[in-house]
Amino acid sequence: MRKILIFITICQLYSLQEPTVYLYILPFENTDNDPTVEWIAPGLFDMVNGELKYRAGIKIKTKEELEIIMNDRRLMMRQPRGSRNFLLLGKYKRKLDEIHVDLQLIDISNWEEENSDKVIQKYSAIPLLNKSLADAIRKMIDPYTPKQSLDKKTLTYSSYSNPKPSKKNNPVHLESNKVVSSLDNQIAELEASMDALLGAKQRANATPEKGVTRQESDGWNMDFNIDERIEHNPKNSANTKMLTTVLDQLLNNPYDIQLKKPELIYHNDDELYMTVRFPVSYKLKEEIIKDMLTNLPYTGLEQNGSLTIFYFNRESFNFTEKVLDRIKSGEHRAVPIIRIYDKNENILVVIADSPENYVHSKNSSRVLYLPQNQFSHLIEFTVGGWSMQVAMETVEINAVYEMILPVSQMEEMNNINLKFIKENELESFLDPLL
Repeated sequence: MRKILIFITICQLYSLQEPTVYLYILPFENTDNDPTVEWIAPGLFDMVNGELKYRAGIKIKTKEELEIIMNDRRLMMRQPRGSRNFLLLGKYKRKLDEIHVDLQLIDISNWEEENSDKVIQKYSAIPLLNKSLADAIRKMIDPYTPKQSLDKKTLTYSSYSNPKPSKKNNPVHLESNKVVSSLDNQIAELEASMDALLGAKQRANATPEKGVTRQESDGWNMDFNIDERIEHNPKNSANTKMLTTVLDQLLNNPYDIQLKKPELIYHNDDELYMTVRFPVSYKLKEEIIKDMLTNLPYTGLEQNGSLTIFYFNRESFNFTEKVLDRIKSGEHRAVPIIRIYDKNENILVVIADSPENYVHSKNSSRVLYLPQNQFSHLIEFTVGGWSMQVAMETVEINAVYEMILPVSQMEEMNNINLKFIKENELESFLDPLL
């Protein structure tokens, strides 16, 4: 009898509790396994969690808690009467400059879909994606959330909530104040006119401000300076700062380089010589591409396979003359020069990877000089009067630099160095080496 009473008491306690929605959220799935948008998954999870975390009547559950309740469904019987258990599934993928997010609300008790929605937002507009996702989640979950009732008797209000009667000034006082103020202005204007007439002092606005419309006796006038350059829009300062930071990386150090150990190929017909192969891989830094996709409000985006083209215009950015001059002059274009040293830090081999005729026409009696044409620029800029384009290829160039050397010289090799040299400085760099 005691056990029965305890059981009945517990049941009554659960029945008195408000029904609750238990929501189990799993990490969002990157359906295309696109590595460039993999970083979005935790962000989407945080957006959903932040939207529902403090909502009354909803309890957020984790993947581990889902596994526990699926292994023991009797735990649902201990929940307050009328409670619901839902599983929220999210999938996302990228289409050009848009992110598509699919949402499903699954009832765990019967594994049927209760609700679904789809969110589409610009890839670069993370705040708008956050808002759209929050609105979709709210619309999906609201029909199952217990309605909160307010008891008017229990509501308490601060004395500040009661409106206080505003003081009304006597109309006579208001009119007298206007008259006094008007008289003061007229007296001040009369004094200024007399001073200007007598030459005692100049009016404060004797020199008209340029670029400002003013009404005078002969109509409306404005002074201007035809030689004055258009000033940069201060609203674009933050965007310009981000763009300058990213462009500095693209102009100075855009590549990730991987130097691999040399491969040795012995000659069966000649034991005194062997072939040495140096593999090198080139690719653009992933963090640069990520910064351009996430931080910069580009005005247009095109993608065709591995080629991505970003468009920026003066509506959102102030293009500095320094950056534009570097791009127009081609100063950013650089080619890899490889030097192989012996144990005494003497140069044994020089490899210049460039399509320039000058590079391929050179030769040397001091070192083994190898002109190559395996590297290609993976980034290109186009600058116009109003806009700028940045084209990038997200591919990896796997170059192999091969040479035949005497075995004795090969055994002396100790170090390999790769350095990017600007095309306009290539001749002055190579001549001392050759």
